[in-house]
Amino acid sequence: MSRRRVCLFLPERNVDALEGMGNHALCPPEGPRSKCLWLAFKKPLTVPPTETAKEPQVILINSSPKNALKIFQPFLPIAVPIGLGCLAAVCEEAGIDAVYLDEQLEEDMLGAIEKALENRSKPYIFGFSVLTAAMRAAVTLSEQLHNKYPDSVIVFGGVHPTAVPEEVLRYSHIDIVVRGEGEDTLLELYRRLKNRESITDISGLSYRANGKIVHNPVEKDIVDITKLPSFPYHLFSSGRYDLGFIVTSRGCPYNCIFCSNRITTGKKFRFISNDLVIKQLGELYEKHNQTVFMFLDDNFLVDKKRLYDLFEKIKQKGWHKIMRFSCQGRGDNIDRPLLEAMYEAGFKNIFFGIETASERLMATIKKGETVQEIVDAVNMAKDVGLFVSATFIFGLPTETHEDRMDAIRLAKRLRLDQVRFNNATPYPGTELYDIARSQNRLMIQGEYDNFSAVSTFIESPFNPVPFSYCPPGSTEAEIRDDILFAYLAFYWDYKKLIEIFTKPGQGAKWFSAGSELKTILMKVPALIHLFSMMGIKISQMFWHVLSRKNKKLKFKEIVDVLLHRF
Repeated sequence: MSRRRVCLFLPERNVDALEGMGNHALCPPEGPRSKCLWLAFKKPLTVPPTETAKEPQVILINSSPKNALKIFQPFLPIAVPIGLGCLAAVCEEAGIDAVYLDEQLEEDMLGAIEKALENRSKPYIFGFSVLTAAMRAAVTLSEQLHNKYPDSVIVFGGVHPTAVPEEVLRYSHIDIVVRGEGEDTLLELYRRLKNRESITDISGLSYRANGKIVHNPVEKDIVDITKLPSFPYHLFSSGRYDLGFIVTSRGCPYNCIFCSNRITTGKKFRFISNDLVIKQLGELYEKHNQTVFMFLDDNFLVDKKRLYDLFEKIKQKGWHKIMRFSCQGRGDNIDRPLLEAMYEAGFKNIFFGIETASERLMATIKKGETVQEIVDAVNMAKDVGLFVSATFIFGLPTETHEDRMDAIRLAKRLRLDQVRFNNATPYPGTELYDIARSQNRLMIQGEYDNFSAVSTFIESPFNPVPFSYCPPGSTEAEIRDDILFAYLAFYWDYKKLIEIFTKPGQGAKWFSAGSELKTILMKVPALIHLFSMMGIKISQMFWHVLSRKNKKLKFKEIVDVLLHRF
C-alpha cells in the first residue's frame, strides 16, 4: 500500500500512531495545500481508507497543585469541580463515554490515568480544566501524558488558558486552547476529530498552524445554561467530596478590577430554572444526605423575582426546616424584605466582598457599589439574624497602611462573624493585571506559582512565597505584617475561635475541623502544627515592629489589640 498524506492540525507532532483517528485537517480539505502542514505517515496505513476511524476517548482532568492550601489543607473541604462537572454532564448526555479524574483526590495521577485507560483504545483526547494556581501542575502532567501517549490530543481550557492562550501554547505538547465556556466547544471539537474534519472554524479555539498561533474568533453566542443537563452529582459521590456546593447562574455585569470569573462566563447574567434548582437540591438531600448548601453564584441576589419564587419552592418542600443555605451578596442588591425572606427560607449565612473601608479605593477597584451600601447591608443582615462572613483585600493600587487599619476597624465595628484578609493578586485577564504590568510591578514566579490571594495565611513562615503585586508606597513585608495584624485583631476573641470549631456548618466553608469527635481527634496533630505555624508568623510580625524593620505598624496598635482597645 502506498503512503497517504495527511493535513495535520497538530504540527510538529509524532504521527506514527494516527491511524486510529484517520485524516486530521487543520484547513478545509478543499483549501490550498500551501497553507497546511502536509506530512506523510512513517509507515503504511493498515486501516483501509473507507473504514470508519476509531472514536476518540475523552479524559477530563481537573488540575490542582498538590497541597494547594498548605498548612490549612486538612481543614478545608474538597469542593466538587463545577466547571469540569458541567463538561462531564454534556458528554454523558451526548453519549460520549468520558473519563473524569481529579488531581485533588489522586496521589498518583499518572497511575490513575493509566488504570482508567486499561480497557480503552487509542486515540485519546486529554482535556484539562486549569485555574492560574494549577498551571504548573497541568503543564507537568500534560507533558507526561504527551510523552506516554504521543498520538493524543492535549486540550487546555478554563479561566487561565482563556486569559493567556499564547502563553499556554508556547508549550509544544499542548495542542489546543478552548477559550470561554467549554460545553458546546468540547462537543463540536469531539465531533470534528471523530469525523476527521477541519477545526479551523470552531468558535473560540486557539492552536498552532504553520509555526504560528491562530485564535479563532468567538462567533457563537454564550452558552444557554437553561438547556444544559442537570449537574452530574452522581459522578462525585465517592464520599471524598463536599457535595454542598451549587451554581445556579453565570455571568457578571460588574467591572471589579481584580476578578477573573467573567473572562469565561461573560457579563450577561443568566440563570437556570428554579425547578431545576429544586431538583438538584432534592437529589443531593435524598441520595447524598446533604443538608448544608452554599450557592457559588457570583451574583445570586440580582433577580429578586426569581429569588422570591425559589424561597417559596424551598418552603413548600419543608426544606427550610432541615437545610441550611449560604450565598454571596452585594450591598447594592439587598434590602430588608429580601433578607427576611431569605432567612425564613433557610438562608442563615451570607458572604460579602467588602474589600476596603475607603470610598476612594472602592472607586479605584470599580466594584460599582459604595462602602456605605455594604455597611448598610451588613447591618441589616446582622439585625435579621444572618451569620455574616466577609473578605477584605490588602495591597490594592494607591492603598496605604492607614487604609488597611481602617479596614480592620470596620471589620470589628460591623460585628462580622468571620473575615478573611487577602492580598491583592493580579490574575491574568483582569484590569489589575494590566495595572501591575504598567507599573512594572507584576511579579510572576515560575508558572504563576506565587499567584495566591491567601498566601500570607496559608504558607509556612519558613518558606514565604513572594507576592505577585505590591502597590507603590507599600512593601511586601509591610502588607504581610498588616494582614497578620488584621487576623490577630479580629480573632483575638475566644468566642469567635470556639464558634469556628463548634459550628463548622456556619460561614463560607473556609475552615472546618470536622463535626464529629472522631474526625476532630484525627486532626489534632494537624491542628497543633497549624497553631504552631500561626504562632511563629505572629511572633515574626511582633519582631518586625519591635526591631523597627516595619516602621508603619505601631507597637501601640498591637497593645491596643491585646487589650481589646483597637
